[in-house]
Formats: sequence, structure tokens, C-alpha cells
Amino acid sequence: MDLYLKGTGIIYTGEIPPMQLRRMGKAVRIGIAAAKECMKQSGIERPDAISVGTAMGCLEDTDNFLQKMVSQGEQMLTPTAFIQSTHNTVAGTIAMLTGCNGHNLTYVQRGHSFEHAMINAQLYLDEHPGEKMLVGGIDELTGTSQAVLQHARIYRLENSDPATLLTSSEAGSIAGEGVAFFTVAGSKQEGLNLHIKDISAFVTKDITVAVSKLSDFMSHNGISPEDIDLVVLGVSGDERTSVFYRKLQLSTFANQSQAAFKHLSGEYGTASALGLGLIMHAANHNHLPEAMVVNHPPKKLERILLINNYAHYYSYWNISVLR
Repeated sequence: MDLYLKGTGIIYTGEIPPMQLRRMGKAVRIGIAAAKECMKQSGIERPDAISVGTAMGCLEDTDNFLQKMVSQGEQMLTPTAFIQSTHNTVAGTIAMLTGCNGHNLTYVQRGHSFEHAMINAQLYLDEHPGEKMLVGGIDELTGTSQAVLQHARIYRLENSDPATLLTSSEAGSIAGEGVAFFTVAGSKQEGLNLHIKDISAFVTKDITVAVSKLSDFMSHNGISPEDIDLVVLGVSGDERTSVFYRKLQLSTFANQSQAAFKHLSGEYGTASALGLGLIMHAANHNHLPEAMVVNHPPKKLERILLINNYAHYYSYWNISVLR
């Protein structure tokens, strides 16, 4: 895999006209704002193609539509909430606003939604060299989704301090949401790029298998722990994966600089996109934010490993910073 990432948009900036804002759900608003900021940083007005990953879709609009179906007896329903409740609403709205009439896919693959959106970018750009693709991951949090995921033990039943995710383990993690977008090309672009060399995505409930697959991934890419300047870990505080991350922190990467990010965002299906966005931010400023540092800051940012999981969905990313 060879993908080159430039701009990233990871926060809502309020750039959308007010009349359009009032018709948009939260996921659409933050998705469009992040995509626009990403394109602005990358110096493009219209992407050639769009690829988005979302584990849960536009939940706020889905909730509104279903609640009105019940309260209004399925009568006199406004179509807006239904139209905006589909999982591909964010990608479709971005395409309409930017005038992108090309390839446009949304992947809904639970904890691998963003990973598959990025793999789709690789496949597309292999066949369309020279084009630039907008790739993003987005998920929003609602009261309904939090209740459901608490019942599924993805989220904790009791409130917790986000900082405890790095120091203690309990059943489940802290509820989160977020968005990140990137402009992606099949060859290096001018300025700083993140080079995504390889992605491994797999499903397992066995920690031993996860550790073994990490070893295989590094062997396949011809790298050892000593080659890594920074390892970014998706530590979520969930006791079901705490053994896995503890082994990486205390054994495999004990001598490498370690960072974490879910104590800043909480847990959600496409959190790996935010992790990648924070790596891009750190690379752009040649400095890792202190809030992300777990043991000691890296001496340089050239070879980076991103390791994430959502429940039993794992992904490993081999990343190089090209300046």
C-alpha cells in the first residue's frame, strides 16, 4: 500500500452558512466542516473522488425520524430527517457542495469502517493515478446510541474521568465521537505527506492472536520495534484489551516513544481516523502534543506505528512522514 496524505480537518469551524446549518444534523455539520478545512489546507477546491467510513451513520437524524414515526402515528412525516438519516449522507452532501461527480462510497464495517474507506482509496488511486481523493471517518454520539452501547458493554455504565483510560481498566470505555478527513493521492505531493505504507485489519477476541498478528505485520513490513520513532496506541481503558496494550507498553515497545489519544476523544468505531489526524497534526508541527505523550516524547517523527481496536476489531498502520 502506498498512500500519501496531506491536509486534515478534525474540528468543527463554523464555516457553513447559517441557512444550510439549520437543516443539517450534527454528523453532517461536523463532517462538512472538517472536509472543507481539509481541502483548504491541501489547496484543493474539489476532490476527484470521496471515500468515507462510519460505524453508526447519522444517528441524530435516525433517532428523530423514528421517534416522529411513533409519536405521529406514521402520519404527516417530514422527509428531511429520513433523507439525512442514511449512512452516506455526509459523503453525498460533501459531493453536492464541492461539485464532485466522481467515485463516492461510504463504508459501514463497524470497527473497520475507516480502514476500509482508506483501502478503497488505495484501490481507486491505483486505477486513477494523478487524482486526489477525500477520505474520512466520522461517528456521532447520541443519548440512544450511548444507552445501547452501554448495554453492549462497549461503554461503561458509570461516569469516569477520561484520564483514567490510561491508568485503569474497567468493563467498557468512555463514550466518544469525532471526525477526521484527509486528501489522499497515489504519489507524494508537495510539502509534508504522511505515507501510509500498509494497513492490517482483522477481527479477533483472542489477545494472543492480536499480538501474533502484530509480529507478522511488522515482519511483513520489514520493521522492528527499534525502527519505530513513535507508537500511537488506541488505549481505551477496557479491561478486555488492557492486557494487549500493557504488553505493548511494557514489553514490545518499552523503549519507544508511546502516545495515546482516546482519553481525548472517547471510544467510537472510527477513532482510528482521529488518531491518524492527530499524527498528521504532530507531523505538521514537528511536535507531539504533551497531552498525547504516555512515557516520553519522540526525538524525531519519521517512522510511526498506529495500533487501534474497537471491541474485537483491530487495525495496524505503518506510517512514514515525508517532508
